Amino acid sequence: MNRTRQNIMGELRKYVILFYFLTIFVNCLFLHYDLPYVAITSSLPVPLLLLYLFLKDPHINSPAGKFIFYIGLLFAFFGDVLQIVVNNELFFTCSLVAFMLMNVCYSISFYNLNRGGLKKPIAFLAAIVVLAVMGYAFVSILEAEIGAYKLPLILYMSTLIMMTAFAIHAAGSEHYYRIAVKYLLPGTIIFIIQNIIFALNLFHLGGSSDGFIYSSIAYAIAQFLMVKGMEKAYL
Repeated sequence: MNRTRQNIMGELRKYVILFYFLTIFVNCLFLHYDLPYVAITSSLPVPLLLLYLFLKDPHINSPAGKFIFYIGLLFAFFGDVLQIVVNNELFFTCSLVAFMLMNVCYSISFYNLNRGGLKKPIAFLAAIVVLAVMGYAFVSILEAEIGAYKLPLILYMSTLIMMTAFAIHAAGSEHYYRIAVKYLLPGTIIFIIQNIIFALNLFHLGGSSDGFIYSSIAYAIAQFLMVKGMEKAYL
């Protein structure tokens, strides 16, 4: 009976992931043709990823690292919904806060994969320094365009740097090294690329539909890699 249930859940999860990527494709079409349905398709992917994990997880609230990751996905969903209206200052700022909280939750989840001391402190600190310098340069380049968003963006980048650093920290665990290198680190790097594309498009290029398409594709890939990493680590 349990084996039959597992087989059914396994098949359902395949369809959920198929629908996830189909939703991303349709969302890109809606963005390209500037259709209002993008409000629906932009908010669907993260709930689908949550469903993908829940179908395999009989104990959603434990362990703590996995549960905190779920909370991070919920913040990502709120951020997606709020970011639909990018030309509204309040909504955009709230979306930044939601994604900051997502980054913090992901960071805590990554830390839980390697709760020991820093086995690669040089790599950890080097990543923080390099990303901080890149972030400072990026803000300096866009300083004239971002205006009042400068402080929120700096705070957001700080949480993004923290998430990347803890993904590197997770790779210091012998047990989770492969998972971190195959899923978590690529996911965080793609997140950084996605944020660069999004910010350049919004503040420097006038918010072209193609720019948002590239950003949404990168975001979808990054979230998928994070979810696969958590699945391999906890399920």
